[in-house]
Amino acid sequence: MGTQPSGENQRDLMERDSFGAWLRGARADRALSLGEVSASTKVPQSTLLLLESGDLNRLPAEVFVRGFIRSYARALRLDESEPLQLYERALEARRAFERAQSKTPVIDPVLSGPLGEDEQPRRTLGLAVFVIILLLIATITLSLLLRRPPQSGEGLSLLDEPAATAPAGEARSS
Repeated sequence: MGTQPSGENQRDLMERDSFGAWLRGARADRALSLGEVSASTKVPQSTLLLLESGDLNRLPAEVFVRGFIRSYARALRLDESEPLQLYERALEARRAFERAQSKTPVIDPVLSGPLGEDEQPRRTLGLAVFVIILLLIATITLSLLLRRPPQSGEGLSLLDEPAATAPAGEARSS
């Protein structure tokens, strides 16, 4: 968009590998302070320092960073495409690293082999508790299923008896 740096300065700028180093070097070549660039771009100095450091993890969202890079390059009267390309390369490198990290195999502890000394007693205790609970449930179930009905006369209340109980001899004489 603006004028390009002279031949020697342009080579120096193109050899810089990160967008932050590129921006810092371009600012130094123009002999501008960070405060002057901040006033020109309306971007806080702290954000410009983050841009120059090139630390992608501490920068805001990508869309904002692209805007900051454009503003920074315009304030220096330089073409914005070079630092934006360097930023895109840095993003792609970070994405590739994250993809590689996500493909790192995770070893399942069950398949990895025998348990350590600390985990073995805890597993045995859990199994013992499980067996005890299972035996209690089986005992209660069997006691309910095998319960016998009460013997004749046992457990009957007085209210269930017939009201007219006559002696056996009187009933036959009529």
